[in-house]
Amino acid sequence: MTTRKRHSRELEKKRESRDAALMKGTDDLQQIGLDLESLEASVESVGRLAALSPPSAEAGQAMACWLGFADLPEAAELLYAMESKATDKDLKREIRRSLFRLEQHGVVVKVATRAAAPALVKETDRGFLSPVDARGDQVVWFVKEESSGDYSVLSGVVSDRRGLVEADAGRVARPAFRDLVEKTHHRFGLRMLPASAAWCDRVLHEAYKRSAHRRNPGVSRFPAYRMEISHQLPEAIPCPVRGLLGGEDLRERMDLLDSSQRLLEEQEMAGWSLDPEWLEPYREGFREATESSLVLSRFQKEERADRAVRDAASAIFGGEASQVYALRLEAMAYYFHLDKRAGQALHALAVSSALAAGTLQAPGSLPFTLELTRRSLTAAAEADRAKRHEERGVSLIVKPGEP
Repeated sequence: MTTRKRHSRELEKKRESRDAALMKGTDDLQQIGLDLESLEASVESVGRLAALSPPSAEAGQAMACWLGFADLPEAAELLYAMESKATDKDLKREIRRSLFRLEQHGVVVKVATRAAAPALVKETDRGFLSPVDARGDQVVWFVKEESSGDYSVLSGVVSDRRGLVEADAGRVARPAFRDLVEKTHHRFGLRMLPASAAWCDRVLHEAYKRSAHRRNPGVSRFPAYRMEISHQLPEAIPCPVRGLLGGEDLRERMDLLDSSQRLLEEQEMAGWSLDPEWLEPYREGFREATESSLVLSRFQKEERADRAVRDAASAIFGGEASQVYALRLEAMAYYFHLDKRAGQALHALAVSSALAAGTLQAPGSLPFTLELTRRSLTAAAEADRAKRHEERGVSLIVKPGEP
């Protein structure tokens, strides 16, 4: 009797543990824009899950559980694919439970289909990304494991306007690779995060194709560097962040766009500034608005400054800057996602989508673009004041022997 009660309590604990894991997993997926409870059981929904990288182990369990209630061959195929690369015992148990449920409902997947799943197994290739800096530069690594167990590392500095700026390659012993990542962080302040190897390979390859620096020795040797790692052209794939965040069209998410200026408070983006060539036509107008000698109230000065910012942002983001920042923000959305900052990732992707494809708001009227323009013009004005002050200071110095 005592044994039966103990066994019953253990089963109850396991049941509670599973329920808690599924609830947490559902919440984790909801945070990145995927609501399992309202997701329709369709082929499209299964495809959406297939393109998604679960943000947590519990999220993987929740996905597996949901697939068990989607009576579709595609659901079973995805479960088999998940099973082939699963390492977590609870996830494997959930996958098998769902497969059993589908089989009970007459959903059968041929053995040949199941055998095709290894295409989705864990790759030995690896990728690493840095955040995008104020100039639009990003460090990208494509890492391939050799038969010896060591790594071949293809690295590059990628600019969204200038293409591939620098490139290098080398072999790194397996035990030293972690030290390489840490040294890059401590020495250069670059926090490299593990990313999709296929995407990193594609980013480097596409950057080389449009590079203006092919005479640079490092850049000119990029094709040879890459041939040491792979002889195949990179697959034409979109940035993984769009699938990872559920594939939702975020450009009309006003809740995200209206608070998008908060992105500039993130450490990686706090130093972002518009290119001087874009700012130049509007610097004088902003200086006059903020330093006018006319007797104006504080409200009038702020109104004039706001108008100058709006005019500048409207003009700047009505041109090349719109597409440039769409790419930068897409890259940062992926970086934030890799760093498990779901809110920032959604904000960045929403602004990227709005700039790339348009929205009800003009690009220059988005809170993000307005704040970026304001900060850039303010910094330029402060630099001008400091320069004028320095020049006046030098002119007042009386040197010995001079009249």
